[in-house]
Amino acid sequence: MSKPRFTRDQIKVMVSELDAGQMAGEISRRYRISISTLYRWRAKFAHEQQPDDKERLRSLEDEHRRLKRQFAELTLDYATLRAALIRDVRGDC
Repeated sequence: MSKPRFTRDQIKVMVSELDAGQMAGEISRRYRISISTLYRWRAKFAHEQQPDDKERLRSLEDEHRRLKRQFAELTLDYATLRAALIRDVRGDC
């Protein structure tokens, strides 16, 4: 069996460039590979680029916690401003 021309890390860099929006033809010319090889590597290594389920769940839980805190602060601000507005309106009449 022959030695592979590119390492896994090099292939991942090429695939990430493709996913970042660069043109496939441009990447294939730069690294001197065919476009079909580039897309084949993309299909093969796509699952490795996805974050682990536990990491993803943890990040979603952190974001949910942050958003709940922001919502609570905004709700409190809204209630305070509404109470102040109602007091001002009653005071003018």
